[in-house]
Amino acid sequence: MTVTEAITARRSVHSYDPDKHVSDEQLRELIELSTLAPSSFNLNHWRFIVVRSEEGKTKLHEASLNQKHIKDASAVLIVLGKIDAHTDVDRFIPDWIEKGYYPDDKHLRVVSGKFYGLNPVVQRDEAIRSTSIMIGMMMLAAKERGLDTAAIIGFRPPEVIEAFEIPENYMPVMMLTVGYEKTPPPDRVKRLGYDDIVHAERFEPGKG
Repeated sequence: MTVTEAITARRSVHSYDPDKHVSDEQLRELIELSTLAPSSFNLNHWRFIVVRSEEGKTKLHEASLNQKHIKDASAVLIVLGKIDAHTDVDRFIPDWIEKGYYPDDKHLRVVSGKFYGLNPVVQRDEAIRSTSIMIGMMMLAAKERGLDTAAIIGFRPPEVIEAFEIPENYMPVMMLTVGYEKTPPPDRVKRLGYDDIVHAERFEPGKG
């Protein structure tokens, strides 16, 4: 399956076959491939809680407006963004310098210190941005492997944080159900066309 085919075929699946299971090996491969995605200064903002148990999925179900597909999916990934990922910069500096990305650590320490360290809004925004890019790639990688997914933002973060003992320097960005489709979704709903969304050189009044 090409990338184009995966993009075209991918749908948000809300009807999973509860009797078909995704193996630990499949999830590991999916996560390892998807985390080749770019992240701001390669800080790898993403972390995952893999929820398979009925107890865990029930907690997520209750915190997520009782969305049925959370219970029926083979697994639910709670995708976390590490808000203070800049504090991990020392884990990457030697590799960056050895491979010639930077001549020394001066620029990287400025970035992790002044750019990130003094700006909590940037910290939070980058945790969301980098993690969201990775989730997009994960959904396509899953489709290529015959797996179905749905990204979920309809949940109450405080309840998820409490139920799964998530530290305060991590935020649940999204959840992703993973499994095998049971009932195909309806035809794809309307998308805005090219002429509706593209502006030439500047924002064109009356369009948008």
